[in-house]
Amino acid sequence: MTIVKKKKRVSKKSKTAWRKHCDIADVEAFLEDQRLEERLGKFETKPDEELFVLDTKGEEEDVKPDIKPLSAKQLKRAKLAETPKCFHILINSSKVSDPNAKRNTVKQPGTKSTDLSKLSEKRQLEKGTLQKKLELMKKNKKLAVVKRKKGQTNRQRYDKDIWEKSELEAKGIPETLCDDFISPEAQLHNVPVTKRLRSKPPPPKTVVSRAAVEVPHPGVSYNPSYKEHQELLQEVVVHEQMMMKKQAHLQRVTTGMFRKITPQEKENQWLEEMSTGLPHPHNPATDQDPTEEPSDDEYKAINPPVQNKKKDHKTRRKQKERILEKEKLKRQKIDKQKITDIYKLRKIQASVSKKEQLDAKLREKRTSKRLQRATTALPALNAHKAPVKEPEFVDPKQLTGDLRNISGSASLLRDRFQSLQRRGALAASKIMMTKRKKLKKYYKPGHKVTDQDVDNFMKKSQAKAMATLLRDK
Repeated sequence: MTIVKKKKRVSKKSKTAWRKHCDIADVEAFLEDQRLEERLGKFETKPDEELFVLDTKGEEEDVKPDIKPLSAKQLKRAKLAETPKCFHILINSSKVSDPNAKRNTVKQPGTKSTDLSKLSEKRQLEKGTLQKKLELMKKNKKLAVVKRKKGQTNRQRYDKDIWEKSELEAKGIPETLCDDFISPEAQLHNVPVTKRLRSKPPPPKTVVSRAAVEVPHPGVSYNPSYKEHQELLQEVVVHEQMMMKKQAHLQRVTTGMFRKITPQEKENQWLEEMSTGLPHPHNPATDQDPTEEPSDDEYKAINPPVQNKKKDHKTRRKQKERILEKEKLKRQKIDKQKITDIYKLRKIQASVSKKEQLDAKLREKRTSKRLQRATTALPALNAHKAPVKEPEFVDPKQLTGDLRNISGSASLLRDRFQSLQRRGALAASKIMMTKRKKLKKYYKPGHKVTDQDVDNFMKKSQAKAMATLLRDK
């Protein structure tokens, strides 16, 4: 037996209660169908060809044509003309006409020419610059098209003979290394795996006008004349004075800036600085001021009270008169300074012209010096600078007068190597000294070692360490 539920009577006084207790699904479905017909068009207005298909073949099986399937590349190219799926939502598929037929078209910002742009175009037309710009744009477009076509065209001439090169050149070795006196192993060793040589240093910007070999001073000879020896001695003295002056300057601006004090003075100074403002621990009675009167716990302000004394009319008038007088004096001083500056114009003009002439002379001098330095400048082979040559000098006591008793004071190999660096033939190098590890030495005891042998070994090691320390200092 089916139970029929009694309808529940509810109030439909408000809109929310009406929407809650009323079924409007059929109305919404009707409105949705109506909107769909507005977008896609009504069925009554569409022709039969769009709604129906005339079947003329019947139930016969369709014969698939023998079409070669497209490759992946061809499929990708075919999809280029299609609209991407991300832009499908932007396509207007509605059939509803615009309710406002007389809608104003809004142009993009920048498309409408302003009064200023019209004026500038008119001026360019009058001068002819606009026509030149258009012609230049057309010419550049033609050149770009020609360049693109030239890059796309393949080489039609095959006049290159791949067998004309030698075996070494075919391997990637340049002609500069294909010499008779260089072995093939050395040639192949200089060419990396990529068959390209290392980047060469940039060539010198200017021609080096230095001498091939620096001629030493005549006073360096084993048997020099007195005059030449004294000239060399004077050069060495000047060089040493410059070095001493430089060393003294460094000492003055570094170590000499700080005052030297003893440890006791430093401790006393530290105690004095740290105890500033604290009561003295030895004599507390001296901390109190004897001039102060004994207080009876009465509060006294540090600053006395200030009375709000009003200014009368006379005081304010005098104050205004003083301010006006000060302003008047200031104006008179400015006017007087203007008059004096007018009289000084001729003098200032003469000093400015003199300064300009002096600056022009200095500029010309610096330019000539720079050009002269550039003509004799070495090629920049690397970041290091060539070592500066120091003057050589032989003590008069060591002069022998013959080659038999002469003693060499310098290394010939180092001298020639630094000479090549100073003349730009070799790149300047930097000495890299590796730090040697300090080996710890100890005496290995044995059954035949006595205490005296151990003491002798310790004394020798201590003496060697002291000698090393003195040498380092």
